[in-house]
Amino acid sequence: MDSHHHDIIRLAWSRRFDLGDSEFRPGVRHVHVDENATSVTFVRLGDSSALIGPESALGAASEMSDDDLAGGRIKELGSGRTTGPIVLSYADDAGTTIDRHDPLISHDRAHVNELESACAPDDVIAAGLTHKGSWFTLLADDAPADAAAPLASAGYAEWQGLLADVGVLTAPDARRQGNGQVVSRLATNEAFDDGMIPQWRCHADNVVARRLGARLGFEEWGVLVSIEVG
Repeated sequence: MDSHHHDIIRLAWSRRFDLGDSEFRPGVRHVHVDENATSVTFVRLGDSSALIGPESALGAASEMSDDDLAGGRIKELGSGRTTGPIVLSYADDAGTTIDRHDPLISHDRAHVNELESACAPDDVIAAGLTHKGSWFTLLADDAPADAAAPLASAGYAEWQGLLADVGVLTAPDARRQGNGQVVSRLATNEAFDDGMIPQWRCHADNVVARRLGARLGFEEWGVLVSIEVG
C-alpha cells in the first residue's frame, strides 16, 4: 500500500471514533477522553495510534508503550471483557482469479441465515455477516439451485464510505477446500469496484484467518484491542 491508501485508512478510523479527521498522524499517539466510554480502546495503524476512554483509566494507559498496549498490557486497566488483539489488514489491488470455474453464487440473505445455523456461535460472531451486506454465498452444485446447501459466504459492511469491512464464514464440513477463498475474493473485488479499500479483521490467534487474508493479498497494518472498565 502507498501513503494515499494509508491516509484513507487513518481517516476512516478517525471518523469511526468521531475524532478529528487528522488525529491519526504518523509517529503520533492521539489520546481522546470520552467520559461516556465504558472501555479503553487502543488502535494502531502503522506508526500512528489512538487511545480512547474515560480519563480515570487513561492515566495509567498513557504510561504504556504502543507495543505494551497491543501486546496485552491493556488488561491491567480493568477487569472486564477484553476484545483482541484484533489484527487489521488491508488490500490495495483486486485479484481476479477465484480458482473455481462457474461457481454457483447466491446473494440471498436466507442462504446466509442457513449457513450461520450450521456453524458454531463464536464463528458466526467473528464473521459478523449479520451486520454486513453484499453477500456472496457459494452453494453446493450437487442439487438444484433452490435446494443447494450453502458452503461459504462472505460480505462486507461499508465504513464511512471509505473501507469495506469484510467477513467470511465457512460451513464446518466445507473447510480447507478453498470455498472461503472463493467468496472472499468475490466480496473484495466488489469492494474495489465500489471504490473502497477492503479491510480484513481477525483475532491475532486465528492463524487460519490470517493466512487466508495473506492469500487474498491483504497486508497486516494495524491492531485493535480494548477492555471494559465500567
